[in-house]
Amino acid sequence: MNFRAATLDDVPKLAAARWAFRTEGDGEVPIEVEQAFARRYENFVRDALQSRRWTYWIAETADGELVSHMAVCVVQSIPRPSRETDQWGYLTDCYTRPPFRNRGVGRDLLAHVTAWAESQDLEMLVVWPSDESERFYARAGFDEDDEVRVLRLRAYDAATGSPSGTLREQSNER
Repeated sequence: MNFRAATLDDVPKLAAARWAFRTEGDGEVPIEVEQAFARRYENFVRDALQSRRWTYWIAETADGELVSHMAVCVVQSIPRPSRETDQWGYLTDCYTRPPFRNRGVGRDLLAHVTAWAESQDLEMLVVWPSDESERFYARAGFDEDDEVRVLRLRAYDAATGSPSGTLREQSNER
C-alpha cells in the first residue's frame, strides 16, 4: 500500500470516492446526479489543494487504485504573544472502501496524516466521528473533549434554504 498526499491528478478519483462514501448503504439521498456532484466536488477540491487550505491524504494500491482517503483543513488561529504561528487541523472525509476495511489501511493512513500534522506544528486534530467510527479514533489516541461547546444552527442533512426553520428557532419555541 502506498500512502501519500493527494495531487490535482487525484481529484477525479477523490470525487468518485466521496460519492461512494456519502451514498453507501442507507447513506445520503443525492440532490443531483453523480456527474454534477463530481463537477462541484472537483472544483472545491482543486481550489482547496491549490490554496493549501486543505491537504488530502490517500492510500492506494501498487497499481494506483485509491482505497482510502482523509482530508485535513488547516485552521489558522488568531495570533497570540506566546507563539509565532498557531494552527490546528479539522480532520474529515475519512473513508476506506469496503473491501479494504479491517485490514489496517485506515489505521496506517491516519498514522501518516498524524505524522504530517505534527511536522506542520498543528496543535491538534479535531474530528467529528460517526457512531461507527468512535472506536477507530479512540484506538488512534483521539480523546473526548468536554471543553468544546457547539451551537447547532441547522440539522446536518437539512436541505439548503429549508423552510422548516433553524434548530435555534425550533428550540426557542419549546
